[in-house]
Amino acid sequence: MRLFQKAALSALVRFRSFNKKGLAKPLKQFRPSEVKRVLVVSSTAIGDALFAVPGIRALREIVPRARLDLLLRDKVADLFSDFPLADEIISYRGRYKNGIALFRKFKEKKYHLCIVFHDSDPCPVEAAFAAGIPFIFRIGQKDEKVCHLLSARIPYDNRKHAIDQRLEVIRRVFNVSLSEESCLRMDLPVHEQKVANFRKSLLGSSMRKGRETVNGVLVGFQFSASGQYKEWPMENFIGLGARLLELSDSHNIVLMGGSGDAARAEEIKNAIYKKGGKGRVFNLSGKVALKDLPTAIKALDVLVTNDTGPLHVAIAVGTKTVSLFVPTNVEGTGPAQDLHLHKVVSKPKPCNPCVEKYCKRPDCMGLIKTSEVERAVIEALKSS
Repeated sequence: MRLFQKAALSALVRFRSFNKKGLAKPLKQFRPSEVKRVLVVSSTAIGDALFAVPGIRALREIVPRARLDLLLRDKVADLFSDFPLADEIISYRGRYKNGIALFRKFKEKKYHLCIVFHDSDPCPVEAAFAAGIPFIFRIGQKDEKVCHLLSARIPYDNRKHAIDQRLEVIRRVFNVSLSEESCLRMDLPVHEQKVANFRKSLLGSSMRKGRETVNGVLVGFQFSASGQYKEWPMENFIGLGARLLELSDSHNIVLMGGSGDAARAEEIKNAIYKKGGKGRVFNLSGKVALKDLPTAIKALDVLVTNDTGPLHVAIAVGTKTVSLFVPTNVEGTGPAQDLHLHKVVSKPKPCNPCVEKYCKRPDCMGLIKTSEVERAVIEALKSS
């Protein structure tokens, strides 16, 4: 089915390409005052979708009367269920799986402008072009088959944060500066009562087991990541958890992750229990729906995390973080706002060049010592 959708969409693109009037119009013909309907595409991972939020906010301010729809991967869309900046969230299954449905949706909506905040999936660009969207702008530098379908392509500048790279698209297209520090802010809405209820449900369950922890501390562990090369070793999380529980009876550990992380989370929980602290480790892996993740992370006092999606959710909701970086670039994907809330523990890359996700011996995250992370967590909790 996917191959059929890909072939059908490619045929639609070729058909439109035969008519030169159907080609995307160049940037010099773009008139912001004529924009009435905007499509923003950020159909990759959680972090990338959040990195697009400042660009979406800037669009809202530049063309406030325009309709603005946001295309997201289906695995990410629920995170934006209460997102106030988009008129509609369009869900995309990825890799052409509903490419024809996208084409039909885009054609029906008659968008004037499409902005794509990544270069890793050609399908949305092809659907936008085939649907006749006159202006299509995209970040990136890959010379794949859809480059000729674009109005303009804004190359990545790896000296900038990923958020700033996406803002550069808006700068080029609309000729605006967006230079203030506030332009980099990511925000996700949370309901304070839901946050309070979530904390109470965890700390209350600990109290029912005989521990007075209603006013206790919740330290989250995001121990997994999109690739093993970005993961701090499991034994380090175990050692850190045991040490934090030893330091104070008010400390509680909350293990975060998806359903695929549940077994490893149980291993971590049981290993910490062997070192003491029974009843104060909560395994929430696979138990928190994506739409509830901002609430769950906002309920934490601090999140210890690899460079992965929940780190950026924590930044967006204002939860303190201790983030761990070795193979990935903290200047490119680390915290870029509220820096007083976020502590980074990093080490220089031991290999040059670093092959990141293609590494066959991804052990460099072990260069970060448990004692270093412990100190960062205690400092974060003291500054509450």
